[in-house]
Amino acid sequence: MLSRLVVVAAVLVALCGCSPAAPAVDGPEAALASPPTNTIQVGDLTRSYTVRAPDGATQPMPLLIMFHGAGGDGSRAETTTGLTELAEIEGFVVAYPNGTAANSVAGELAWNAGSCCGLPRSGKVDDVAFVLAMIAELQTAYPINANRIYLAGYSNGGMMSYRLACEHGELFAGIAVVSGALNYSPCEPAVAVPVLIVHGTDDLTVPYDGGETNTRTALRFGQFTNASVEYATSFWTENDDCDRDALVTGNPPITTDVYPECADETRVEVVTIDGGTHIWPRVDTLGVDGAQLVLDFFGLQ
Repeated sequence: MLSRLVVVAAVLVALCGCSPAAPAVDGPEAALASPPTNTIQVGDLTRSYTVRAPDGATQPMPLLIMFHGAGGDGSRAETTTGLTELAEIEGFVVAYPNGTAANSVAGELAWNAGSCCGLPRSGKVDDVAFVLAMIAELQTAYPINANRIYLAGYSNGGMMSYRLACEHGELFAGIAVVSGALNYSPCEPAVAVPVLIVHGTDDLTVPYDGGETNTRTALRFGQFTNASVEYATSFWTENDDCDRDALVTGNPPITTDVYPECADETRVEVVTIDGGTHIWPRVDTLGVDGAQLVLDFFGLQ
């Protein structure tokens, strides 16, 4: 725990010019604060994020960072996933960072996560520095449990979660990737990392079996080639030194491959949605709640 605090604190010092995030406002004990968007200076860029934290909490809480997909933003990620309501119930902090301009269309943001996406990639935006600085800032404003910092991301946001785990896996207690691909190289995690992968077999934007994105997405964010779910699974089970014989649970169209006996009590789980497309899973669309899968995997309830 101490090592994680030291690393994050060092990043904050290096990225001077950051303004502390506003603490939660007064309100009912169970209510979540609704502060305005926080801004933070990282290099030449002013970055932003929104944080929702249980009001009045004094004990260390888990932190979940939710990354939006290319073309989205933090606000839409909050609305789509429903994580804020669950954070209120279960008592954890959830942050919704914003990427930078993905293209010339106002309001479309993205992350520099390897081979994807758009202007953040071609401009080599340092999204890693932004996220580490944001975490350090949150730790000064809220009682964050440094041993329970989690990442979740959808599509390009899932790719960003992978990149952070590749570069700074020692800081995170687990990642959850929904409709994303392990497109970052070289991926050299220093530790074993718990990984949840959720993906639909009929995804045309980030194909389940890997390959180029579809024409519509390429026109918006440039063409990029995706690694397959099989590749990501193989990589993380090897990195985490897991038993390669998966325990398969559930029934089609939704099955889960659980890889047990991983190093340092980590685990890898792969949820396959047969016929699932490139959308955040909800019960009314794909028959499963993506947010609930994330919370269950991280033990946030």
